[in-house]
Amino acid sequence: MLKYILIAFKQQMSVIEKTVDRKLQIYLRESWTDTYTATNYAYKQSFDALNINAIREYLKDPIEYMTTLFNSDYAVYKVSLTNSILREIDEYYKNTKENLLKAVSEWSALFDPEQIYEQLQLSSFLLYLSGKSISSKEYNLLRTSMQRKHNINMNMTPPEYDFSEILKDVDKLLGSITIEKPVYFCELLCKSITEGDSIQNIWTDTERNESKKRMNTYLETKISYYNQIGCSARCPLCSSKCELPDDDHTQHQVTKHLLPAFNGCRNRETKYPSLIVCTEDKAHDERLWGYSKKDQNLLPLSEFLSKYHPSWLPFPRSEPSDEHITKMRAIWYKLKDELCKKHDMVDNTDPSWEFRYGGLIPE
Repeated sequence: MLKYILIAFKQQMSVIEKTVDRKLQIYLRESWTDTYTATNYAYKQSFDALNINAIREYLKDPIEYMTTLFNSDYAVYKVSLTNSILREIDEYYKNTKENLLKAVSEWSALFDPEQIYEQLQLSSFLLYLSGKSISSKEYNLLRTSMQRKHNINMNMTPPEYDFSEILKDVDKLLGSITIEKPVYFCELLCKSITEGDSIQNIWTDTERNESKKRMNTYLETKISYYNQIGCSARCPLCSSKCELPDDDHTQHQVTKHLLPAFNGCRNRETKYPSLIVCTEDKAHDERLWGYSKKDQNLLPLSEFLSKYHPSWLPFPRSEPSDEHITKMRAIWYKLKDELCKKHDMVDNTDPSWEFRYGGLIPE
């Protein structure tokens, strides 16, 4: 009997280990799909936080920056998840062992050690150990049968524990076996549980480490097939990355557009940087756009996008919040010298920005 219990015991611990997949899917959905996309998270950690070094990394390569952010967050989560599941298995092993001993002892206490019970089947013992999983009707039938056949008075309510999952195969294979001396049988079973090597070897440090390795390997393999960054398309004006998943959509989307100057967008003749957020009315109504080497004539925004980047149409027209504009201008003022040098732009920043935005980001 113990052999089959041990097999089922290990199977149940394996079931707990395999919850790693379901928990991973919940993490990816709740943390990276429902809460924020990689693009929005990257914006939050850099531009929104006015983290100037993070902004530099974002502007250098948004995809690489987002990948680094995701990998860093995922590395922490992976350790937390595996440790959590290992603790869950620890608790399951400890509680199952303790409760099984308690249940066997309680069952043994019902019987007279000197009496022979010729019609007592193992299935009755297994049904008792199923506890909470059996119906009131099943338990009452067991109580009635034990009273009538063996003069055993069981409690009115079933025991609190439930070992049905680790006992179902035992019942199928051995349920019809007769236990003539249930007290002696229970003593042997308890001794096997507490002193035998078999149950002690189910969850050793070696087994625990092997379980940890299996989960880590699974998590590393699974995430390698997950596109955590989503669509790689970037706004042709400000270079903000599309925040939608990589799902063959035909229209790209960005919630937080930036200053085109961050991406080196400038006036063709004066080389002055473009210091308006590309969704502002000015970008639609007052500015003309084009590629210096391609276009002889510059175009209004909608025509420019229609000609070169139709997947970004319809392009949003919105008035950014005062807070967003303030942050964009503060960041520009902090980085303008290095960005002008990098993109060969001529700095014509409004001098008043020094007093309005220059002190918002500490040195």
